[in-house]
Amino acid sequence: MMKKLSVRGIFVLLFLLLLSACSSSDTTTNEKPKDEQKPKTTNEKPAEEQAKEGGSVTIAFNSEPGNLNPMVWATTSDTNVTHMVFDSLVIPDEELKMVGRLAENWTVSDDGKTYTFNLKKDVKWHDGQPFTAEDVEFTFTSLADSTYDAGAYWRVDPIVGAAEYKAGTADKVAGIEVVDEHTIKFTTKESFAPFISGLFIGVLPKHILGDVSPGEWEKHESNRAPIGTGPFKFVKWETGQYIELEANKDYFDGPPNLDKVIVRFGDANTMLASVLSKDVDITSVPIAETPSVSTLDYASLVNQTSLSVYYVGFNAKNDHFKEPKVRQALAHAVNKQAIVGSILGEYGKVADDIFPSNHWSHNPNLPIYDFDTSKSDALLQEAGYQKNGNGIYEKDGKELSFLMEVPTGTKEREKSAVLLKQMWESMGVKMEIRSLDFPTLVTKLLPKTDDGKQREVTKDDYDAYILGFGVEADPDEYRSYFGSAYMPPNGYNFVGYSDPLVDELLEKQTTEVDFEKRQQLIWEVGKKLAEDEIWIPLYEQVSPFVVNNRVQGFAPDFRGATFNVKDWSVK
Repeated sequence: MMKKLSVRGIFVLLFLLLLSACSSSDTTTNEKPKDEQKPKTTNEKPAEEQAKEGGSVTIAFNSEPGNLNPMVWATTSDTNVTHMVFDSLVIPDEELKMVGRLAENWTVSDDGKTYTFNLKKDVKWHDGQPFTAEDVEFTFTSLADSTYDAGAYWRVDPIVGAAEYKAGTADKVAGIEVVDEHTIKFTTKESFAPFISGLFIGVLPKHILGDVSPGEWEKHESNRAPIGTGPFKFVKWETGQYIELEANKDYFDGPPNLDKVIVRFGDANTMLASVLSKDVDITSVPIAETPSVSTLDYASLVNQTSLSVYYVGFNAKNDHFKEPKVRQALAHAVNKQAIVGSILGEYGKVADDIFPSNHWSHNPNLPIYDFDTSKSDALLQEAGYQKNGNGIYEKDGKELSFLMEVPTGTKEREKSAVLLKQMWESMGVKMEIRSLDFPTLVTKLLPKTDDGKQREVTKDDYDAYILGFGVEADPDEYRSYFGSAYMPPNGYNFVGYSDPLVDELLEKQTTEVDFEKRQQLIWEVGKKLAEDEIWIPLYEQVSPFVVNNRVQGFAPDFRGATFNVKDWSVK
């Protein structure tokens, strides 16, 4: 521990020296008055000016992507890149309303079951091949292939014939029909409220992957050298260092302003130091460093708003965590206000719901687990636990002890884990922290067999972890995380949660087209999940980025940091 503290002290000293050197050596920018109490932040676009064409921007993230195929267990690390390379049929606007991207427009039948999409013409893949309705048919048919096991089947499950095709009793998905080169039709088994939102995912090239089994996509060379239709083309991937993209000058929506985007990845402190040396233009900022970063006269802080909640997730197959009262007891022992106050400050707020508080899916009347260790003790005793001679809760001779997996890269998350350890150990629960990079954590949450196939999570794969999750396009995304039918390899329910009422509600909300009625169903889901506390929501966070002032148009929001990359430019 002392060695770690001394290394951090050395880094902080070097950081301050470098900060001082950068601030004093830059004489080309006029000094501006600074508010010493609050970091300067902005989410507003700069004053209108003619966007310069050309130039490059380097943006750095804390985690390296695992896949560059948007259909293969997509994570934020992946979509930071794939949003620039691939296009989807539809995208959410700033109000979460779906608008066309590859789709010019669409119509819905009177019974709400048939969707006819008219595709944009003259769209080309990065290798020059034309984009057609056959690419769309191929992409979504592949998700129902019996070999596909990478998490997105739920998007096509409501389509007529998807289940039969997956089971091998049909040679095509009956509800996916190519009408002509630029028209495609989807028919669902019944009206399905979130269907359009489920189409917000990158379309794949049939001429590249058409002869490849979907079960082999992860191993295919295109996973590390993708061909898309997006505003930027893939150039190269230097493992552990960076990914290089170049402008798609033939982009159907007009070429991007920039010539090139470099995506670097590494430790947050290292990437921040690279901003100070001006080798990196944009990166996230640990909240503790925002006051210092705000003094830079060549850069600004830009806040990324989100519809996300940071939480602790438990493996419900674990001998301890299969009991809801244990999870509830741990929730009562978390002082969320202390975590937010000491780590996040003005950049965060306490979360009591796994649905984001500023989204319509948030139920304002949920069970609240106030900080009260006496309630924790009562719940653990009800669950059959008693403290042993060492002051540790145990049951049947087995101590309440577990390992928390914490992905590195986000300092606030790492600090939260340390505070959680202190809180839980002070009440008589043992917890160890294991730090690991995000791709390694994914291998635990989404484990594979020796031959590389996705498999079901067991109690031995992990105990608990801390991550963030939120609404990207529609709260139906939660169905893949909590529905009994969506445990790996069929979805993202790696916590192994299963409840008949939640299953019923999650399925029922998909067919409810009346908004208020659907909202009530989602609220009931949130209430039951809060009662069971398979996730302990901790906080919601605004994420600050530091941006070199030479970069114009960087406007991250809940859709991602690179979502509007086409509009970026440099002075």
